[in-house]
Amino acid sequence: MNVRKQSGLTLIGFFIVLAISLLFAYAAMRLVPMYLEYHALTSAMAALQKEPGAKKMSPLKIKQSIENKLWVSYATDNIKRENMRISKKSDGVNVRVTYEVRKPFLGNVDLVARFDHNVVLR
Repeated sequence: MNVRKQSGLTLIGFFIVLAISLLFAYAAMRLVPMYLEYHALTSAMAALQKEPGAKKMSPLKIKQSIENKLWVSYATDNIKRENMRISKKSDGVNVRVTYEVRKPFLGNVDLVARFDHNVVLR
């Protein structure tokens, strides 16, 4: 008689794999909007860098320009005016945006992401 050993995924094994997959999917749903917002910021700052006469703008005007570009991209939740630092340098105007996003994940566990982007207007 030929006896074959059964192989495959049991129901309990399937539920364990499903639970782990759902945990990673939930984490991705919480993290992806943060990175999309950061991508909108880098695009807004790159557009500002290409803008003619951006170096001669006042700090308030530079902040307003970035905020307007972020508003168009629906990315104004976490990036505020107080996160923007503008300083004069010998080769141009340095614009730096540093901010932190904290999203609740599970119970008392939070997902924290810190972002920092810097451009020089010449």
